[in-house]
Amino acid sequence: MAKTPQVTGAALEIRWHGNGIVLQGAVRDVATQRALAEGAAARLGGETDQVVDWLDIVPSALPVADAAALAELIRLGQEGWHLQRRPKDGWLAVQSLSDDRSTRARALLRSAFGPEVSMELVALP
Repeated sequence: MAKTPQVTGAALEIRWHGNGIVLQGAVRDVATQRALAEGAAARLGGETDQVVDWLDIVPSALPVADAAALAELIRLGQEGWHLQRRPKDGWLAVQSLSDDRSTRARALLRSAFGPEVSMELVALP
């Protein structure tokens, strides 16, 4: 019997903190994992040792509609940003809900996860 990804927590989580980026959860394939890790390394000026890649490759994981858009979002991210993607929705916590960076992030979220996933921006506390 196939094991399904855990749905009690975040199915995919990305955190920008401490001059590093943490990628955690599950993705469907190595190509997606590689795109996200490379996006994180690019955001950090090529410092791959500052990327914590805790992504599992699970064919039944929640889909990423556009891995390149998600990698671009990772490159755009700032210290403190935090993304969580769950089965039907998710959110990205940002410093400002209305600056240019957040406007771009909102568009990238739609591309990355597709129109069927409700992704919203929320303000960091």
